[in-house]
Order: sequence, then C-alpha cells, then structure tokens
Amino acid sequence: MMRVQAPYTNLFRMQTFSMQSLRAGLVLVACLAVLICASVQPAGAAPNRVVADLSDDLVEINSSYHGTELLLFGAYRGMPGDDLILEVRGPSTDLLQRRKEQKAGIWINVETFRWLGVPSFYHVFSTRPLAEIAPLQTLTESGVGAASLGLRLAKSKGGGGSHHNGGDASPVSRASASTDEQNAGLVRNMTGLGLWATRTGSVKTQQDMLYRTALSLPSNVPPGSYVVRVLHFRDGVAISESKTDMKIRKAGLSALIYRFAHDYSLFYGLFAIAFAVASGWLAAAAFRRN
Repeated sequence: MMRVQAPYTNLFRMQTFSMQSLRAGLVLVACLAVLICASVQPAGAAPNRVVADLSDDLVEINSSYHGTELLLFGAYRGMPGDDLILEVRGPSTDLLQRRKEQKAGIWINVETFRWLGVPSFYHVFSTRPLAEIAPLQTLTESGVGAASLGLRLAKSKGGGGSHHNGGDASPVSRASASTDEQNAGLVRNMTGLGLWATRTGSVKTQQDMLYRTALSLPSNVPPGSYVVRVLHFRDGVAISESKTDMKIRKAGLSALIYRFAHDYSLFYGLFAIAFAVASGWLAAAAFRRN
C-alpha cells in the first residue's frame, strides 16, 4: 500500500510548489502592471516606484512547525546604481535584560533593565552594505537600523528611563557606565535567538526592475502582525517606499491552549495546579501498588 501512495504524495508536493510558483508569477505581473500605470501618470503626480509582496502572507504555527522560509519579492522602477533595503518588523514587546558581575567567585545579577517597545522580530535585507547605500543619519531618519527604533530603557533600581539612541539625558543613562554594552547586549541576544538579523547583499535584482530575497522565520518566531517595508534608494536618498502586511498566528491545539492561558489566566493557573496534583497522586498510587 505504501508503494501505491508514494507517487500521489510526490504529485501533491509538485502541485503545491506549482501553485506557489504560479501565484508568485501572477503577483510579479501585477507589480509590473502597477509600475507601467505609474509611469503614465500626470507630470505633477509622485508615483510609487516600488511594490512588494510575499509568497505567503499568513503563517500558521502548530505542533509540527519548525520554522519556514518565505519569498519576499516585487518590482521597482530603477536605474543602474540604485539600492533596495527591505525591513521586516514584528509586534513590539517589553524585554528584561540583566547585567551580571562576578563577586567572590560567583556570578550574580547586579542590575535589571527593562526595554520598552522592542520589536520582537527585526530583519533587514539590502543589496549592499548599509554604510555604502546611505549615511547613518539618513538611514536613521528613514527608520532603518537599531538606532532608529526609538527604544526606551528603564532600570528596576533607581527608576527612570532613557531612549535607545541616547537622546534623553535621564538618570538611567548615567546610572550605569555600561549603557553602550547593554545596547550591544540587546542586539547580541536577539541576534542569537534568530529574531534580529541584518543580511547585506541578500537582495537580488534583475534588470533594475525585479527583486527578491528569502525570509527565514525561526521556530521561535512570535505570533502577531508583521510589517514588511521596502525602500528604494538612489544616490544615498530614499526616493520611494512600499509596505505590505504579514500575519503569523498559532493554530491547532497549541492555539487553543495559548488563547486559554491569556484570556483566562486565573482558570488556567488553577487547572495547571489541579493537573499537577492529580498527576502526582496517580504516580504515587501506581508506585505504591508496585
């Protein structure tokens, strides 16, 4: 029976791949049509020179999810020497970060920082290294890079808060001499988890009209609404921008447990305690009989 079913499985995979390829092709045709229509607009109009889309704008996380890869592609009205920067940003959240010091041969936590409004997922793709595309100030003003995220840092001891870029001279920025180290530590930790990344040279273009890159979503990607932004640079200046949305959600039994734990946290806690007590009692009864 397995020999009979195997060809049908391969055929199903081929059909799924063909449907994805067909969808990508149709979207590319639509992108080119939009650019052609924009090129014939009146002289006073300011047409959008770049459009973007994803091979799949809905990703479902279930018990068998171990990460996936999406195709981010589109079209633009470019010239030789133009550059593209693609940014994928996830929902914002608050993160705790602790600084450790070694005292008497033991590593202990000496400070606890709380980052406010941190993007839970932040990947940047570009045709070239960012420093070669535009100056740092221009990139920051365009909202590209960690310095442009406008993060606020709060410390549990002493209170107060500061902006990630150091613009607010608050007590927290002076409370610790390792503020820069904390910033670097946040980037290092998020990068190590695969949630933050900067991949220069990963955007491939063709004939100054089409572009594409691969977006890898790790197994620990957080659910929520994502924003995909594409910026078209020429001579160090952003001349066009386009945005599209992506949704990541939990599905199946894991989604049911997730929603129950967040919507009915009290009952979820009571159920967890009751389940633990019952499991312990059953285990004790089983060993007692043996």
